[in-house]
Amino acid sequence: MKFLRNCWYMVGWSSEFSATDIVPFTVMDEPLALYRKDDGTLVALEDLCPHRLAPLTVGRKEGDELRCMYHGLKFAADGRCTEIPGQERISSKVCVRSYPIEEKHGAAWVWMGDPAKADVALIPPIEGPDSDTYSMVCSKFVMNGNAELVADNLLDLSHAPFIHESTFGANNKVSLKVQKDGETKRGTTVLERGVVADRWHMGRPTNPYFDLPSDDNVVSTFLVPGVFILKINSFAPGVQDRFVDGKPNEEPIFRRCTCQMITPINDTQSMFFYNFGPDHEHADLKEHAFGIADAAFAEDKAIIEAQQAMIKKVPGRKMIMLAMDQPVLRYNEIYDGLRTKEEAEQAAAPAA
Repeated sequence: MKFLRNCWYMVGWSSEFSATDIVPFTVMDEPLALYRKDDGTLVALEDLCPHRLAPLTVGRKEGDELRCMYHGLKFAADGRCTEIPGQERISSKVCVRSYPIEEKHGAAWVWMGDPAKADVALIPPIEGPDSDTYSMVCSKFVMNGNAELVADNLLDLSHAPFIHESTFGANNKVSLKVQKDGETKRGTTVLERGVVADRWHMGRPTNPYFDLPSDDNVVSTFLVPGVFILKINSFAPGVQDRFVDGKPNEEPIFRRCTCQMITPINDTQSMFFYNFGPDHEHADLKEHAFGIADAAFAEDKAIIEAQQAMIKKVPGRKMIMLAMDQPVLRYNEIYDGLRTKEEAEQAAAPAA
């Protein structure tokens, strides 16, 4: 499928990039070589030497440049070839593509489209390991599923009481019913580059994170190109009876957040970055909370990979959309609109 290019894709947590390593990463079948310059800033280059197409990630870092260890060609952070052993003249054609890359929220983001349109303001506002509010534990894994299938899973949280019955549901039938009822009553707001779903899970008798009953306000934001931000504020039971102007007039007894970022590796594989954590006040529970979430994400991985395998077996079969799919439909309309606009701009651009 065709993915959006004029947007920021996450390519790693900041902690994954040392001062010496060259890190390989693939986005939409394009191999990247990622590394830090001596001043600590990140660089993203095309991961191939144009001479014999050897990967630069099996080369070495020399100062702020990369040397291909096949024939010794060296490339600067802007993609220019600065040295060809035994040859003084260097053609401008001997170069590699350089991608805009930014580091924000404790993560690295690469712009895969037109560099002139790389707007830092479009980097999704995730809560990362440096969050002022949450104590986050971060991780990642490869999912053998198309990025669109992963996005559909995150947009439609009505699956949670079923796939995550033993994790988020805490094996409690009343709690599961509360979640199911809340998901059928969620409101959806359309943004310029995403959707927000807001709902209440009222009267949870138990919770997998803390052993207290609660009323949970669940707000999920899904942004282009595949970034999910879920924030849940748990209040003491009966909070709606204490509302002021339709909103809580008190502090939550517990806050938690997860951010999940989908980066397409190719048409059938995605890198799934994720984190989870409680508010700093409950930082002592962060490993416990992450363990529950980590188990739940493994449940998502299993069903999505089974879904991808089935789609391969029945490639012509169409999905039937239901009422629960409203956030999916709204987001897909936004994504398709941005993709159509991008394709029109590319078609209208003068040939280089």
